[in-house]
Amino acid sequence: MLEGKFSIEVRNDEVSEKIGLKLKEFLLSSDMEEDKSNPDYVFAIGGDGTVLRTFNKYMDNLDNIKFLSIHTGHLGFYTDYSAQNYEKIFFDMLALKPKIEQYPLLRVKAYCANGDLVSDYCSLNEITVNNHTGSTYAAKVYINGVHFESFRGDGLCISTPTGSTAYNKSLGGAVIHPQLPLYQVTEIAALNNLVYRTLGNPLILSQDDELMIKPMSMENHRITVDHMHFNYDSVAKIKITLEKDKKISFIRYNEDSLRQRVKRSFIKK
Repeated sequence: MLEGKFSIEVRNDEVSEKIGLKLKEFLLSSDMEEDKSNPDYVFAIGGDGTVLRTFNKYMDNLDNIKFLSIHTGHLGFYTDYSAQNYEKIFFDMLALKPKIEQYPLLRVKAYCANGDLVSDYCSLNEITVNNHTGSTYAAKVYINGVHFESFRGDGLCISTPTGSTAYNKSLGGAVIHPQLPLYQVTEIAALNNLVYRTLGNPLILSQDDELMIKPMSMENHRITVDHMHFNYDSVAKIKITLEKDKKISFIRYNEDSLRQRVKRSFIKK
């Protein structure tokens, strides 16, 4: 059985709230202590969106927290339990020793023309860059300081391995094992002509690679980090890397493989 302090984050719906109350009662009866400020374990009850919001809430304390999620939403790629079988978690926590899985994160930093830092965030799923007015997005793309391509289109999506099954997948990106130390760049409706030439395929970058994006117009810039949207009047360059100092840790009580999660989330009816 787990020992220490816990917090429960619940989506605002009847089913999630009911499960949250039962889980809280079980944890308290097992001599765990509720502590929303400094927990050892955080339980997210809802969909993957609930997991993303919970991740962001506890971003500054990731080294000390382990997450576990119960799925009551439309997708549950991060979850091992559903609203239909959530009571199994009580047996598993009492009888089984958990496995800890760590997943890599992205780090994005945006700078204005004078070099001042205007944005600094970590992402669990993906980062997208585009023009918040809906205009065509044009930028020069660099890898490790070397010009790679000149992009023109609706924007760029940069995803973690866990985020490869989210927006990246709908853009035709590859589904990647969630524990691999790499990230992926996928174009959003790219235009190709004599001036703007792009790869036209998803690009896989390693943990040592730095992606730099320099917008050709610094105005009306939007950076989306998971579920959060940030609009900026002026952005001169954006640097994206795989975060080297932080990872997110999930508790697993079963041997649910990547293949099984992908099938459950996207294929099996």
